[in-house]
Amino acid sequence: MEEGRIVVAIETQTFRFTPSSPIDHQDAVSMAGGTRNGSYVVVSHEQPRATFVVEPEGSVLVHGIARAEVARIAIQELLLTLGMSEENLTMEMGGMLIRFSMGRAVMIELAAERFADIEFDDRLGALRINAALHNAQILLFNNGLGVVLGQSSKKIAEMAVRHWAGLLDEEGALA
Repeated sequence: MEEGRIVVAIETQTFRFTPSSPIDHQDAVSMAGGTRNGSYVVVSHEQPRATFVVEPEGSVLVHGIARAEVARIAIQELLLTLGMSEENLTMEMGGMLIRFSMGRAVMIELAAERFADIEFDDRLGALRINAALHNAQILLFNNGLGVVLGQSSKKIAEMAVRHWAGLLDEEGALA
């Protein structure tokens, strides 16, 4: 298989930031334009486009940004808007949504028949691959496009895609 044709990119990643003192929900609503949703506050951020979810304990989940340094800058901006210190701000990295292209079409039925770790997901019209070796799930469509779920490392996700592309190619399931 011609491996150079595989392209992998991070679509989005989740980050959790915990400031030195918890974010007050009322401040997030009144000063940052947030909206209450149960015990959470949701704040839309324009530049870069992202969604902040202020959790009940005052930490913030960031959705819609792929790079940690950009997410940190966006949260620092939120804290400054709220008049809070950015000192001792901690960050946890969550799962990524990683998209890829194999550069080749996939024979869905053949692939599902040949591997115990592959099943056809009728609802999505895609293969669902249990990539246990790489601690991930791969959704693969017949056009060779797909996403890797549950992995927090781009390099390991890419290894999973290359591994399964090689196996599918060996079985003649790539066109």
